[in-house]
Amino acid sequence: MKTNKGFTLIELMVVVAVIGLLALLGLRLYTSQQEKAKNAVVKANAGTMQTIIQGNMVDNDYAQDTSGERITAALSDITNAGGCRNPYTGGFGNNNVVKATGDSLADGDDIDFGKVAIASPGKNEFNFQGLDQNGELFGDALQAIK
Repeated sequence: MKTNKGFTLIELMVVVAVIGLLALLGLRLYTSQQEKAKNAVVKANAGTMQTIIQGNMVDNDYAQDTSGERITAALSDITNAGGCRNPYTGGFGNNNVVKATGDSLADGDDIDFGKVAIASPGKNEFNFQGLDQNGELFGDALQAIK
């Protein structure tokens, strides 16, 4: 008498299909969590810059004539963006992490993703907000006011 041991081809194909489906679902969840983590880093960068500027306002007066000069003075105090890193590009320093937007916060363009927009609407007043993977403002705007 002959006994058949092992799995049939159909059983093996079903198992492979189920494993593939589970892997696909896990990958989808993983990529969405990566975006959330990157946006959290950008929010943390905005908070770091807000803290640095707020602290420097105690010692410095950012009351120059135009908002561009106020932001330039503030950025020189941030020096390398306080050690912040752009999670999308991996770059360090002001050019990779900060986008100066003048008097009001503004969305970026396709190269501004992961940066923190900084605006100076008035004397000794700064606003900070992150730019997501699409270069659009997200999260709450932070303020540093003297």
